[in-house]
Amino acid sequence: MLLLAVDTATDQGSLALVEEDRVLGEFSLSAAGSYLKFLLPGIETLLTQTGRRLEEVEALAVSQGPGNFTGLRIGLATVQGLAWALNIPVAAVSTLEVLAAQLPFHPHPVGVLIDAKRREVYLGRYLCPEDQPQALEAPERLPLEALAARLSPPLTLTGPGLSAYEQFLRAELGPDVHFAPPEKRFPLASTLARLARGRLTEGKAVPPQALLPLYLRPAL
Repeated sequence: MLLLAVDTATDQGSLALVEEDRVLGEFSLSAAGSYLKFLLPGIETLLTQTGRRLEEVEALAVSQGPGNFTGLRIGLATVQGLAWALNIPVAAVSTLEVLAAQLPFHPHPVGVLIDAKRREVYLGRYLCPEDQPQALEAPERLPLEALAARLSPPLTLTGPGLSAYEQFLRAELGPDVHFAPPEKRFPLASTLARLARGRLTEGKAVPPQALLPLYLRPAL
C-alpha cells in the first residue's frame, strides 16, 4: 500500500510517503511559511523526489489534532479533496497519539502536551509498552496551573507544548518526571503513517465527508 501522510496540526508540519513499512520520503513544513501556500507544492515535491505519481497513492493519513486551528483546517481539507479526487481511503489519527507513538517500548506512562495558548495545554496520557500507544483517558484541555495535579510520576513528558512551558513544568513536577529529547517532541508524518496503516488494515477508514478536527474547544 502506497500511503501519503499529512500532518499540519502543529507549527512544525510533516509529509511522508510510505510503502508498506518503508519510508520512501519525508520532510518538514513550517506553519510560519503558511500551510495554505506550501502544502500542495510540498506534496508535489515529495512525489517528484520519490519518483511516484499522485495517481499511484492508494491511501491517505491525516493528523486530526488537537493543535493549530488553521493548520488543522488546511490539512483536513486538502486530504479530503485528495480522497474524493482519487477515490481512496483515509485514516485520521489524533496528534497526541502520534506523539506518544514516537516513544515506543517506553517503561513509564507518557504525557503528551500541545500548547493551546493562553497558558492552556492539550493533554493526552498513554502507556507505550509496544509500538501502539494505549490511551489512559480521553484527551483534555487544561489550564497550565492545573496540569501538575493530573500528572503522577514516574512519567515522561513529550510534545511541542514543552517548548513554551518546560521550565515551569520542571519546577512544578520535580525530578521524577522525565522529558523527551527535542527531536521526539514534534509529530512525524512517518509515525502518523504507521498508525494509520494499522487502522486501515483493521477496516477503520473514515469517509472523506466525516473528516473532522479534534479541537477540544471551539475554534475562534
